[in-house]
Amino acid sequence: MLVSAVISTYLLTHLHHVLQRAEYGASQEGRSSQAANYAQLRKVLCMDARSMEDASALGQREEGIDRAA
Repeated sequence: MLVSAVISTYLLTHLHHVLQRAEYGASQEGRSSQAANYAQLRKVLCMDARSMEDASALGQREEGIDRAA
């Protein structure tokens, strides 16, 4: 199931900003592997949200959403 299917757009945006700040902080403190992990999480979150938007635009629903409800 897509993460964006169960949390609001506002929360997705907030989580993106939190991860972005965490990535920047880790990078500034020399924790490059942790910064890379935060960057990867942000990337996955963005891809997940975009694929959910695409499915909504096409009028499709992910089959897992119906089962979870």
